[in-house]
Amino acid sequence: METNKDVKNGVNNLLNKNCISIKSSWEFINKNTTDMTDFLIIDSIKYPLFYWRSDPQIEAVARNAIKNIGGSVSLKISGLIRKNYRIDAFLYKALDSAEWILDSEIKKITAYFNTNAVNVTLLMKNDKVALLELSSSLPDGIEEQTRYTAWGKEGMESSRVVSTKTRPQSVYMFKDDKTYEFNDSTLELYGLSYEDSIKAVEIFKVLKEERNIKNNLERDKKLRFYIEKAHESSDKNKCIEL
Repeated sequence: METNKDVKNGVNNLLNKNCISIKSSWEFINKNTTDMTDFLIIDSIKYPLFYWRSDPQIEAVARNAIKNIGGSVSLKISGLIRKNYRIDAFLYKALDSAEWILDSEIKKITAYFNTNAVNVTLLMKNDKVALLELSSSLPDGIEEQTRYTAWGKEGMESSRVVSTKTRPQSVYMFKDDKTYEFNDSTLELYGLSYEDSIKAVEIFKVLKEERNIKNNLERDKKLRFYIEKAHESSDKNKCIEL
């Protein structure tokens, strides 16, 4: 079985499996310590990549928050990510996820920052609320650990059951008196980390035109504006209306 070396390798395997030929030139660029997210360059145009939109656990919360719990009322995102990811970049991801899951733009924001952590309360334009509790304090190389929980009029939806503290794996193998864990769910992405596998899937969706990545440019500007206002809220110790 082929072991993928990187995200681009995984994308090419997905394209080959589905017999999809891409005419445009493309390149994947990992985020550096000052970026908010990774990038996908298509025909020399650089687009921010919202790879978490292909995370099946977040997708499930977003889908069920709208359809299966009587309509969502509120949301909580609490998590840890490695320190070199930066707290602003983690907040960038969480703000996009909050608007996606609650199906609304942000109306008001109250935030409290310290060096590697932030607590944020959001009031959405549809009057739903969100609480974000984020920290970029894990050692380099440690997998992100984040829980997404939406409450509705008839129930709740979460990316993890209440007693689960860390992300479950796709495969558990009990062999040689040991337990082996694998996050791989398809042969085409074998060997990639969970994060890199969802990046590969998101790029695949963009290249087969299931996603309109051109919208990401305006979306990026809006998310950066939200982060500026979050810092203003923390600095002035007040709620900011957008």
